[in-house]
Amino acid sequence: MATRSHDQQIGEERLKEATGRSRVEWYALLDEAGARDWDHTRIARWLGGEHDVDGWWAQGVTVGYEQSRGLRAPGQRPDGFFEASVTKTVYVTPAEVWPHLADDDLRRDWLDVDWPIVGVTEPKTVRFRADDDSRVLLAVDELPPGKDGRAKVRIGIAHTRLRDADEVAETKKFWRDSLEALATVLAH
Repeated sequence: MATRSHDQQIGEERLKEATGRSRVEWYALLDEAGARDWDHTRIARWLGGEHDVDGWWAQGVTVGYEQSRGLRAPGQRPDGFFEASVTKTVYVTPAEVWPHLADDDLRRDWLDVDWPIVGVTEPKTVRFRADDDSRVLLAVDELPPGKDGRAKVRIGIAHTRLRDADEVAETKKFWRDSLEALATVLAH
């Protein structure tokens, strides 16, 4: 599965409603200003400072512009590395899922790697450094209960410092499979 471009993820009408301009208009304005030679931060700041674009939308326009001009591939971060993100919703409480993320022995029941933990913010996030020096953030977000009243959480994975788009695809599959294994463990 290919990573979708930013333009494929954000609708044109929504962008124009939020920023007052279409992609074509923004990209022409950025070209005219010389943004092809600017870094990501400068483009986003220019949009916010010169055109009063909200920070979130300025980031979105910047990423879309960079991708459209071949300055950045879909999934690529400003530092040149790539990122894979995967989420899964499971019907448990944060207290039920947390030990399976933070405890080495319980984590081995669903995750077949032994990476060192480099940071923990209990009961929300666990950070790892993978063997290839890429970085992994596991995050737990409590969601409103389902219609049936059951508790639920979203488990998110952000795996950064990947080398290319092919590695992103492989990494997303690895994490989807791993989160399925975690859901199976939690169901028992």
